[in-house]
Amino acid sequence: MPTFEEAYELTGHGKFNNLALLTCGFILLYVTTECLGAGYMLNGAECDLNISVTERGFVAAATFIGVVSTAIFWGYLADTYGRRRVMLPAILGTITISICSSLSVSFWNMFILRLLTGCLVSASIATVYAFLGELHTASHRASALAYGSAFIACSLFIMPGMAWLILPGTWSLHVSGRLSIVPWRVFMWSWCFWGALGALGLSILPESPRYLLATKGPNAVLPVLAKMYAWNYKKKAEDFPVTEIAAAQHTRPSFKESLGKLKYMIRPPLLRCVLISHTCIFLLFMQTNAFYVWMPHIVNELLSSNVTTSMCNIMDMKYANKPEKPETHKCEDPVIDSRMYPISMFMGILTAIIYVYIGFVIDRWGRKRVYCSLVMFCSMLTLFSGIVPHAYVSIAMFIPGLCGGAATSVLATLAVEVFPTSLSRSLRTRRTGRAESQYTPGLHHDRGSEN
Repeated sequence: MPTFEEAYELTGHGKFNNLALLTCGFILLYVTTECLGAGYMLNGAECDLNISVTERGFVAAATFIGVVSTAIFWGYLADTYGRRRVMLPAILGTITISICSSLSVSFWNMFILRLLTGCLVSASIATVYAFLGELHTASHRASALAYGSAFIACSLFIMPGMAWLILPGTWSLHVSGRLSIVPWRVFMWSWCFWGALGALGLSILPESPRYLLATKGPNAVLPVLAKMYAWNYKKKAEDFPVTEIAAAQHTRPSFKESLGKLKYMIRPPLLRCVLISHTCIFLLFMQTNAFYVWMPHIVNELLSSNVTTSMCNIMDMKYANKPEKPETHKCEDPVIDSRMYPISMFMGILTAIIYVYIGFVIDRWGRKRVYCSLVMFCSMLTLFSGIVPHAYVSIAMFIPGLCGGAATSVLATLAVEVFPTSLSRSLRTRRTGRAESQYTPGLHHDRGSEN
């Protein structure tokens, strides 16, 4: 009687896995535009919303606040009810709230609705990597996660492209009161197209087989494996050569039990992994996402500057004597240098190249080496971009420096390896001394790729 891993390998790699990659890629593209698109949208929304620079920062951060504050909750729901079952309604809800936020007429309207958008989009961010990884065999998992993450780079190309196409428009359609349909609102609607494609893909795909095994047992997972086999080999599901899988323990923990599992993450053997991985992801997001939200604004100011000094000095001169919030009748949206859009698109292309390159070399060079070399190089570029005394040189260093966000795909592969779906069972096994190596964190996948 074959084990689950042996039966999973028999499903092959083909049409099913390509659909899974495309679906999760669209979801990653969508959640990225929801989180980072405000950097472009707010350039045209300052006067309509009558917001100050500080309030602009809060609006840009609102989505991230929602993501961080609800991530654990969504992780529990995904582990309890299933990855697909959680992501599909959450994406549809995200699209609905996002469209509502595009109709905001004040700072508080926008902030609250973007906060709710972040709470819903967190469901996909917390689950999509696990879902994608669990739909691939161990031999293809690392590359699939890297290629899926390339869609994030595509969003960094698509966002400025759509912004370039939509935002320069000067048309306006008055609806009622302070509400008018203007280009920045339409730009927000354009994000939702990718979410709709992701939702369509999820409606076709089955639930994660690894989740089904962990919660419902081998009988529930066999139909999914047979479906994967049929899609990949263009055969009937009845032709799947496995009719029975070795029994495995399965549970569906309560919320209290799930919270109780957190104690295993703050003590050995996982404590060291938690500290390293969480610190790395926090610092990496601080370096890339936080800067990217302001990147269109920063690059526009550098391009418009007529002085030869550093980026830090230019931004300081810009806001040193500027009032926090201009009077409504004197408010003018910032003039956007059209060169900002192709520069931003170039960053997306460069990031996509890095993602694809990671997919090629990650198994050959090792995760640690790829991650450390990429982060160190991009961090140095970002650091020096703020102090070099020339605007164009600063941009030339700043844009590639932000591409270090591609290293998140490497961290994702490590997280999937170290924190498996069957965490609770593997830890109980370690405590009782029974050998069950295929469920030991960090050892239950292909050990040859552990670097």
